Amino acid sequence: HYTYGHVEEVERLGLVTAKALGLNLEGRRHDILAAGLKLHDVGKIGIPDEILKKCGKLTEAEYLIMKEHPRKGARILEPLANFEEVAKIVLHHQEKFDGTGYPYGLKGEEIPIESRIVAVVDAFHAMTSTRPYRKARSVDYAKAELHKYSGTQFDPQIVDVFLGEIDRLIQKNPSFDPHTSLDKAC
Repeated sequence: HYTYGHVEEVERLGLVTAKALGLNLEGRRHDILAAGLKLHDVGKIGIPDEILKKCGKLTEAEYLIMKEHPRKGARILEPLANFEEVAKIVLHHQEKFDGTGYPYGLKGEEIPIESRIVAVVDAFHAMTSTRPYRKARSVDYAKAELHKYSGTQFDPQIVDVFLGEIDRLIQKNPSFDPHTSLDKAC
């Protein structure tokens, strides 16, 4: 249930952000981004549940296994007809803007813009969600964290646009909750 809700909200938030960035979302471009947003963590099906659902901090060995999920996801998608671009988004969604991410340590514009969008909206939604290892954080907390890591973990332009869209959604609906209010707010 959580995973379905997470990917649905990540997709909605990502498409809102892409539109605000002025990206061309006509036809196939929309479909590629929507699929990348929905399938960004598909590789986690190859990660053992005891790691995915662990209540505490991952060990170094467990973290190395978890870091394989982008590659696993890309391998799942690559053989599918017309999913090459989606596989590329999935492969690079854990890269960081400063080059310290994985799997390849890509930096800045080397990271596909779709993957940079996924990184921001996925982090926001994950922070505002209850996870096995912690309770959900507030929207204000998540906004502050995105701002704090803008330029290092996240693309600063995407962070600015995304936070602007979140503020717009909150202004339209003061009781905005990224898990229950997004449909009403849009």
